[in-house]
Amino acid sequence: MKTEWQGRMTNAAARYGEHAPMATTCCNACRTCVQTNMIALALAAIVGVGASVARLVRRGSPSA
Repeated sequence: MKTEWQGRMTNAAARYGEHAPMATTCCNACRTCVQTNMIALALAAIVGVGASVARLVRRGSPSA
């Protein structure tokens, strides 16, 4: 019984083990994409706020 059980487990491990590296690669790639998108979004927000502040400062200063 033990030999049959081990044989089935070995087959299942081999079958699903073939897909394990792809799952890790996919998850790492998704994490990288999300991180890059979040950094780009934060940078765009900072630039947008900076542009708005600069525009308000220029409007508020008297023209010479």
